[in-house]
Amino acid sequence: MTSIVRDDDIRSGSPRIEGTRITVLDVKRRVVDNDEDPHVVAGEYGLSAGDIFYALSYYYDHRESFREREREAERRRREGERQTRERLGIAGPAESSEEAD
Repeated sequence: MTSIVRDDDIRSGSPRIEGTRITVLDVKRRVVDNDEDPHVVAGEYGLSAGDIFYALSYYYDHRESFREREREAERRRREGERQTRERLGIAGPAESSEEAD
């Protein structure tokens, strides 16, 4: 039976298919976001179709927590970009459009 596991030392603790480094989000991005055939994805990962569908089921059962993690990652990315621009003395997107006026 397929299990979804988490380990902070593997893939930053993202839920993944046990015995692999393939995360639930890896599967979701390929099958749902990129509309790839789940059977093809399973073959490329060396998994059963059941493993792929189980990962997708896990995603849908925990969709809100995945969305929250994605929002937090986006917030951290934007904050890192802001800090980098600040350290380099580069205007941010809103500031540079104001300068163009």
